[in-house]
Order: sequence, then structure tokens, then C-alpha cells
Amino acid sequence: MSTLTVTSGAVLLGTAAIQPTDTFTNGVLTSASGGLNRAVAAGGDEYSNGLLRTDAGALRYVDATAGLPADTTWTNGLPLSGGALCISTNAASTYSNGIPFASNGAVAAGIIP
Repeated sequence: MSTLTVTSGAVLLGTAAIQPTDTFTNGVLTSASGGLNRAVAAGGDEYSNGLLRTDAGALRYVDATAGLPADTTWTNGLPLSGGALCISTNAASTYSNGIPFASNGAVAAGIIP
């Protein structure tokens, strides 16, 4: 299973363009500075470690702050909808395997443009 970078109780998702200095950390594309997990809200061409990603390695996510989608499944302990990671911008209420989860079961995350 890949390990998402967690900062201040949230998985930080960087939606800016992928930079040449970005690297893969624990199987997840992260920014060279700031530890942002590179992510996109649309797209995704392949799977790696059970997560939908673009060909460049950015993680696909879906905003589940209002609640988990009806088609949510769980893979490696992470909630997925159509292969995309379900995230919530609400604060973390619990942790599992080092990943923060909001009270609705989505991964607690912050989106950084």
C-alpha cells in the first residue's frame, strides 16, 4: 500500500502542475518542497497501489465532504469512488495506519492550488 504524506492532521493534495523536481515518496508523487501529494479532480489513466492516477503519477480524488458516494468501496483501508480517493475537507476525527479520516469516513485532506 502506498503511504500518503500527512501534514498537520491532513493529507495535503497539491493540484498545481507537476514540476520536474517532484519525486515519488512511498509510491506517491509529491512536491519537492512542502510534501504535497500531487492530485487531480478529473482524469486518471492507470492504477498503482490500488489508487487511480494520471500517467504522470498524480492521484485522482473526489470531494466527499458532504458524504461518501453511494459507490464507495474500500481498498487497502482507503475509501474509493470509481477508483478515485474519497476526501473530506473536514478535520480529522480518527487515524488509521497513519492516515487521518474525517467523521464521515473520507480521508481528511486539504487542497492546495
